[in-house]
Amino acid sequence: MKNCSAWLFALGLVTVGCGDSDRDPPQSTEGFDTDPFGLTTGDVKLDIAGGNSSPTEMPPEFTSGGCADVQVQVEPIIPTLVLLVDQSGSMTDDFSGQPRWEAIYETLMDPADGVVSTLQSSVRFGLTLYTSEDGFDGGECPLLTTVEPALDNHGPIDAEFAPADPVDETPTGESLAAVAQQLAAFQADGPKGIVLATDGEPDTCEQPNPQEGQQVSLDAAAQAFELGITTYIISVGDDVGADHLQQMANVGVGKDPDDPMPAPYYQALDAQQLVDAFEEIIGTFVSCELLIDGEVDLSKACEGSVFLDGMELQCDVDYHLPDANTLELLGDACATLQDGGEHQVDAVFPCDAVHIP
Repeated sequence: MKNCSAWLFALGLVTVGCGDSDRDPPQSTEGFDTDPFGLTTGDVKLDIAGGNSSPTEMPPEFTSGGCADVQVQVEPIIPTLVLLVDQSGSMTDDFSGQPRWEAIYETLMDPADGVVSTLQSSVRFGLTLYTSEDGFDGGECPLLTTVEPALDNHGPIDAEFAPADPVDETPTGESLAAVAQQLAAFQADGPKGIVLATDGEPDTCEQPNPQEGQQVSLDAAAQAFELGITTYIISVGDDVGADHLQQMANVGVGKDPDDPMPAPYYQALDAQQLVDAFEEIIGTFVSCELLIDGEVDLSKACEGSVFLDGMELQCDVDYHLPDANTLELLGDACATLQDGGEHQVDAVFPCDAVHIP
């Protein structure tokens, strides 16, 4: 299974000093391991690293020039994602040599390289399993098994997911609407989203058969977007019609159902495609906004130098500062940050351009 660990972010640093500044590409500096930009005491360094990294100890000369170094944390914006998983009876059907239910569970929960396992410290994951027993005729509908979103949530999610088995029906619309209301009430900064993994056309609590719940599902996705929640859909197998998948994908991101510029939807026909679908969705959901624990004078924002993986970016083309505390990558730079690889963002600003509270 493909490893998702590249999405992990480490905390970075802003280092402030006073004096003159140089802005050179990353290079080694005699006397300590690395000084990525050959900084003198007049620069501010913002370091946001992908993967497992640790702050570089600043050399003694960084405390010269009239003011001491100040190190503060810079944190990526943490998204909140609820995994909404179809628990209908057809999830026992074959999926490239294993039951669909088993493939979903392994993709998300495998201790070594499952999506939740590897990303739980970077994404607030929640889980809802949904089904019904013959709709309202069977009693309560929808039947929801829910774990509230949290960081480092693999254990609680696994405790509910591992013993669960497929049940019966597919009330997707009612389940999506209920989860969206719960997620809207959940107090957390950052973007919110729902990843819907289903293997069949939706039914409803009123009419479990035939499967005619498409409009109810579209309405629920539209209402979720109005609540500030993005919905992504993955078909596990090929039993969901392409037209419905496309309309759900469009509505889930705020488009019209038949928008001429369609949003992507995901159809997985084997385990690797299922992994790829989850990775691409979560990658797209990773914010290109990076929080600075300090304030940059916006009139001097373009006096800094910002690098992505050692390549200098152009101000107001590849990045900008939407406010004094935020660095946002734009265009191709943002796409690179979201592509699933390990990346490092560094920025250098003149000393008088930054205020550390």
